[in-house]
Amino acid sequence: FLEKHPPMVADVERSIVLDMGPASRQDQLVQDTAAVMRLLETALVLNNEKGSSTRELEKLKVRNEKLEAEVLKLEG
Repeated sequence: FLEKHPPMVADVERSIVLDMGPASRQDQLVQDTAAVMRLLETALVLNNEKGSSTRELEKLKVRNEKLEAEVLKLEG
């Protein structure tokens, strides 16, 4: 992916960053780092939820099979 879409900074962003003073750069870096951490936390939660959803789906499949067997038994 990165070979086709290398990371790059838009000229406007580059200009903004270079015009910032050291304190402003530090504040912005802290805010950006916090945003990345929130993004990673969200990804972790969603990955855990996927596993939970898969387990729930398997439980429902087993329950459905039992109910189908019971219906067949009652019909027969």
